[in-house]
Amino acid sequence: MSKRITSWTAKTLLYAGRVQLIQSVLFGIQAFWAQLFILQTKVIKLVEGICRSYVWSGANEITKKALIAWDRVCLPKVGGGLNIVNLKLWNKAAIAKTCWDLAYKQGKLWIRWIHTYYIKNQQMSTMAIPQQACWMVRKVIEAHSILEAGQILPNQRKSMIRQIYLHLLGDYRRMEWKTLMFQNAARPKAKFIMWLMVQGRLLTSDRLENWKIFVDTECAMCRKEVETRDHLFGQQFLGVSSWQQFLQWSISEAKGKTQHAQGLVKMKQESHNQLIKKLNLHKFKAEIKALTAKEKKPSRKVHR
Repeated sequence: MSKRITSWTAKTLLYAGRVQLIQSVLFGIQAFWAQLFILQTKVIKLVEGICRSYVWSGANEITKKALIAWDRVCLPKVGGGLNIVNLKLWNKAAIAKTCWDLAYKQGKLWIRWIHTYYIKNQQMSTMAIPQQACWMVRKVIEAHSILEAGQILPNQRKSMIRQIYLHLLGDYRRMEWKTLMFQNAARPKAKFIMWLMVQGRLLTSDRLENWKIFVDTECAMCRKEVETRDHLFGQQFLGVSSWQQFLQWSISEAKGKTQHAQGLVKMKQESHNQLIKKLNLHKFKAEIKALTAKEKKPSRKVHR
């Protein structure tokens, strides 16, 4: 995984591109090994640290820099996350699936061997954990409690591991603004900026100042107000007094799959993306102007 990320760091990918690579490539590596072995907590934390650091910093070195907590990123999209799989829960789900195979698929050689030496015609729901078995076999048998708690049954439409995984995720709050985020024709970059914006995690000047970072807190576009999310996307961009009220209106108008709703969502996401680009351009020009003025300033010579 580290080698793959090292090859990716040479490419200047944005947040959305990094997330896509983790979901498509790195998850495939994780899922393969998670279904074969019970991964240790130390290994899981290391893998998650590599993925988290790559998403937020684009490097293959583990850092603690993150705009949003990783547990929240791993939630489904309806819960306000990016649907990146939680490796710890996926590993538990995969082992629970192996336990289900152990109980109901007795045609395989390794299953018959475990039944002959450890289970011995007992019911897995009531039998004691065989202490003479190896650590991995004991953990697989203990996973039967997960199947009982979730009452998981085979479903032809859904993977059984996926069903167990969703059960282990538990209850989570469903976000109202999910209608503004997904299943539309906007670019992934615009969607990611929208995702950060609705959660108040954009790197605006007021947030940087709270982190004790010395920045100019004035809005680079109007030079009148403090640069906050509500000012940029409400007063400055739309001319409305309450950004939250406009957000609620957008959510209500974006529901459904009508052409009007899809067009509104795409327009909102792309316009916010253009605003961020324009803001960064203003800041860049201001920095260049300050550096140029500093270089032109004549130096004072000391006469002795």
